[in-house]
Amino acid sequence: MDRQKVVENLKKLASQLKTKKYLTGEDLKKIPKLNYYTSFHFRTLANALKAAGLPSSKLAAAMNTSNEELLQYLKDLNRELGQIPTVWHIQHDEKLYKKYSNEKIVWSLYKSRFGGLTKARELAGIKDKSLFFKEAKSASNQQENDENLPKNRFWGEAAELHVLAELLYRKFQAANVPVDVGLDILAIKNNKTYYFQVKHKDLSNNQAIKITKSSFEKTGSGEVYYIFVLLTDKKRDFLIIPYHIINDWIREKIIEDTDDGYLIYIKHNKNGEEHYVLKEKMLDRFLNNWEIIR
Repeated sequence: MDRQKVVENLKKLASQLKTKKYLTGEDLKKIPKLNYYTSFHFRTLANALKAAGLPSSKLAAAMNTSNEELLQYLKDLNRELGQIPTVWHIQHDEKLYKKYSNEKIVWSLYKSRFGGLTKARELAGIKDKSLFFKEAKSASNQQENDENLPKNRFWGEAAELHVLAELLYRKFQAANVPVDVGLDILAIKNNKTYYFQVKHKDLSNNQAIKITKSSFEKTGSGEVYYIFVLLTDKKRDFLIIPYHIINDWIREKIIEDTDDGYLIYIKHNKNGEEHYVLKEKMLDRFLNNWEIIR
């Protein structure tokens, strides 16, 4: 299949799938070997769609940016900002990306191409030495105190990794948010961006899950989800709860409003069938229900 034949097949597919705004890699599978020859002749789907005069998704357009351009973009951001560029800066850049792409640079490209934004910054020659020494000192102190820490000291990090794995398994492009903006994970699927705050709950004790008021107010939107990872030594469950539901529970006083923050007391009811409850609220519809993210 030569270049012209690839272009003809893309136009044919677009004509057959008129209800779709743009073609995706999944659509190309409808024609045998089209995916392969698209990559062979055009390197990316965005290039092929451009040659065919067809629109592409924002993600596909951003994917067309080369590794060298991605690193140079970080350098430009660094010079413009006068500080280390973060995911937040990439998402909110309205100017510099236009030098390299028709669409905004997708931050998750740095994870898929370089193994993460931190590694990409290093390759671009961007290094905050004061941060390096601060982290080294913190790591040294952590090592000295490890023996005095409880066995579940890593459960918070483990909870985030569990959530990342579940999202990736469900075909989200997901990564940790590297700066403290009250959110832990950012994910993209079908050109839609979702934000997650992850909290872990050790079911062996009765402690509450705590959400600070500043964090809750700062992150509030329709695309924010709270994921409570319920952990024991042998089992883990996930409660996936949209922001607006948490907000409703606060107003209904199902969640305790204190000076320290919002306290959520989730209990494991083992009478007969296993259930998780929050006061009188049964939480079954949120239990391991990843389809609620939409």
